Amino acid sequence: MAGRILYRIVIVFISILARLIFKIRVSGIENIPVSGGVIIAANHASYLDIPLLGYSLNRPANFIGKKELFTIPVVGVILRLLGGIPIDREKTDRSAIREIMKKLNAGNVVVIYPEGTRSINGRLQAGKPGIGFIVRMSGRKVVPAAIAGTDKAMPSGSWFIRPCPVTIRFGAPLDFSENLPKSEKQGVDSRITQEIMGKIAALLEAG
Repeated sequence: MAGRILYRIVIVFISILARLIFKIRVSGIENIPVSGGVIIAANHASYLDIPLLGYSLNRPANFIGKKELFTIPVVGVILRLLGGIPIDREKTDRSAIREIMKKLNAGNVVVIYPEGTRSINGRLQAGKPGIGFIVRMSGRKVVPAAIAGTDKAMPSGSWFIRPCPVTIRFGAPLDFSENLPKSEKQGVDSRITQEIMGKIAALLEAG
């Protein structure tokens, strides 16, 4: 309950910044299912991506974040209250994967950044096969999302925010659930990842 209340308070605060500082524009929100477990897959170029994407969604979401963020005093506590899921990027984090599956099976939204880290130049990087694995094992639909402008508003390595227009676009849901093997298939995971990244790239180019 405390987490839900805090989530709403934070979103209200972010909404003020989103409108005044970033003149945020959101499109394709109708592509996000109003219920049931779903994965949002977005590009990642700035620390602003998490709060602004959270604001743009029509449902509360659980965000995947590097475990180091959760060790920062106060910040880590807030992230957990907001439903953040820490992940160790240096290995196959089975604990994080189990938590992700649990959230999806409970009907929640889980946001994943397939690139695995922020882009240092704002350009879309290659996706990691980890998202392909999660999609294959969960059988959940994936909504691709393109975030444009945050790389200029708060570039990688910067702790200062600059007023800059931000656009967020959501694409049509992708369904990989049919005829997917449950056994470990690296090639299948890579194919799923590549298709997701292709959709994100197309959304970015559409802007």
